[in-house]
Amino acid sequence: MSIIVREALQTDCQGIMDLIMGLAVYEKMEDKVKMKLETLQEDGFGSEKYFKCFVADRQENGASKLIGYALYYYIYSTWEGKCIYMEDFYVSPEYRGKGVGSRLMGSVCKIAVEKKCARVQFSVLGGNKPSIDYYKRRGAIDMTEVEDWHLFRLTGSALEKLAANSNTV
Repeated sequence: MSIIVREALQTDCQGIMDLIMGLAVYEKMEDKVKMKLETLQEDGFGSEKYFKCFVADRQENGASKLIGYALYYYIYSTWEGKCIYMEDFYVSPEYRGKGVGSRLMGSVCKIAVEKKCARVQFSVLGGNKPSIDYYKRRGAIDMTEVEDWHLFRLTGSALEKLAANSNTV
């Protein structure tokens, strides 16, 4: 058996969807996943690409199975410039503790360094202590603890209401 970390291909989208559901189950939020396979394919591999992704691909006896992924995209800080936001990072439970996560996260960090990004940013549920500890062991800073930053979100009617008030030409 070998595990290869590589850039995702459009043909990986079903496997990535399976991993997205695995992450949602792990976070006890599977009812929140609204993503459809077709949307993931279009958004990641269509004419306008909204994200990039690395996958961990287990290969054994000619068979291939995705066992982890790190999905990310570029953001911009007016204080520091280019950054990467890692939206999802997940390794199937049976492959944790084998270096797969470090390889996936390292791949995202390598892109950040190559592109001269100021940071890699991500969010973690407050109750997910194993992941928080994992990130801290790797040198990540909990911005809520250190600088009291809070994450906000606009969706649904609030998003539409503000959009309707726009007078952009």
